[in-house]
Amino acid sequence: DASLFEVVGLLNYASNMTSADLDELTRMNLKAGIKASENAAFDAAKVYFKAGREVLGSRGWEGDYNTMLDLCSHGVNAYYVSGDIDSMNELIDEVLSKDIDMTEKYRVSLIKVKSLFSAEKLSESTDAALDFRRQLGLP
Repeated sequence: DASLFEVVGLLNYASNMTSADLDELTRMNLKAGIKASENAAFDAAKVYFKAGREVLGSRGWEGDYNTMLDLCSHGVNAYYVSGDIDSMNELIDEVLSKDIDMTEKYRVSLIKVKSLFSAEKLSESTDAALDFRRQLGLP
């Protein structure tokens, strides 16, 4: 695990990488971020998830949709657990603004509801949960 973190950290500063290298680096950042999260190293996880999103850049949502969604969803959780609520909300807004299937927005919507609830914003938490249910077509 330590070698994965070292390699990904070094590669994040590399330049002149091919498109295939960048795709691999994105997946490595995702893997390192997930591994860091599994080890409760959420501050490190945030760095890897953000680096992966930056590597994908503007082509992220169109070029590698599934990886971008995973980077964002896991990133939202890492921001939430580490208490970086402003960054969490920015990333949630980015995901929710995308024209993607509502079921794929579930992970970030759930974290949004949980964060509002844990901040004792019960009315906002309930409204967010009910709004998401309506968007799913549920009564």
